[in-house]
Amino acid sequence: MHTTVRAAYPADRTAVAQARRFVRDTLIAWGAEDALDDAVLLTSELATNAITHAGTPFEVVCRVDDSSVQVEVVDRDPARLLPAPREADDLSVSGRGLLMPMLLAAAWGVSYAAGSKTVWFRLATRSASAWAPAPCECVTPVR
Repeated sequence: MHTTVRAAYPADRTAVAQARRFVRDTLIAWGAEDALDDAVLLTSELATNAITHAGTPFEVVCRVDDSSVQVEVVDRDPARLLPAPREADDLSVSGRGLLMPMLLAAAWGVSYAAGSKTVWFRLATRSASAWAPAPCECVTPVR
């Protein structure tokens, strides 16, 4: 069983909270609360990066299957560069964002397409055989 939903946001800092809410509402609707906290935190980091570094509108895509949820943040950065994860010193206010998926996610990565970049992470969740994802009222499923 695979279900996918998506939502689009402007390149505006207020969109980060909207993206977090979208992911939270989607995972709750799917019964995947066990992945909720990490998914919301990682979405916040990736959406912030899309706004700060790409400076373009972005899209958040949520996918669920039998054992995991995957969240993708797609930006329209023409340079399509993803900086290597690095350790920031104790006084830095930024620079730790890409370390989070390395520490929290079962898998993460970046994919490139013509005119876009997708940074994604996957979190394990209980088997979907025990629950049937309910359609999220906040978006239209993508087929």
